[in-house]
Amino acid sequence: MLEIIGAVFIIVVGCLNHFVYDWTRHNKFVGYFAAVNESTWEHLKLVVFPTLAWMLVEYHFYSGNPNFFFARFMSLFAMISIIPIIFYTYTRFTKKPILIVDILSFIVAIVAGQAIFYGLIQLNVSNMVLDHIGIVGLIIIFFTFMMNTYAPAKEFLLEDPTNHKYGIKAHSHKHNK
Repeated sequence: MLEIIGAVFIIVVGCLNHFVYDWTRHNKFVGYFAAVNESTWEHLKLVVFPTLAWMLVEYHFYSGNPNFFFARFMSLFAMISIIPIIFYTYTRFTKKPILIVDILSFIVAIVAGQAIFYGLIQLNVSNMVLDHIGIVGLIIIFFTFMMNTYAPAKEFLLEDPTNHKYGIKAHSHKHNK
């Protein structure tokens, strides 16, 4: 039941996260956590930061589980992998994004990630190495997403398709005029 509540939380907060940067009048701190442009990478923030926020709630319930950090890392990794796989697969054929497919892929990724979390958290295996892999993996994801907002790599995932810029510099202020 907790994973279903988590999926709903991540979906709702993720959807809202699409607009938070504009709602806060381009607050630079908020830009670390909210989507700042239309790139695939920035849209992955809609999954990453709500999932990490939900992890703080989950920790209260699963803190004694030796698989907690590994399960959360693997589930988050799955979520941020599924979205671009679906997006780039279908747009290869359609030649353009389709909003409803993008929304459904977002939901599918979250549900799949929550299912992976549930499966891994149920394992009765205590492995300190996996726990450390999970912690390090979550830290890497967290800082990589934050860093690529203000110092983005020039990679296709980070390129805003509307203006071919990267990171915060790709943000269009047209909605605020």
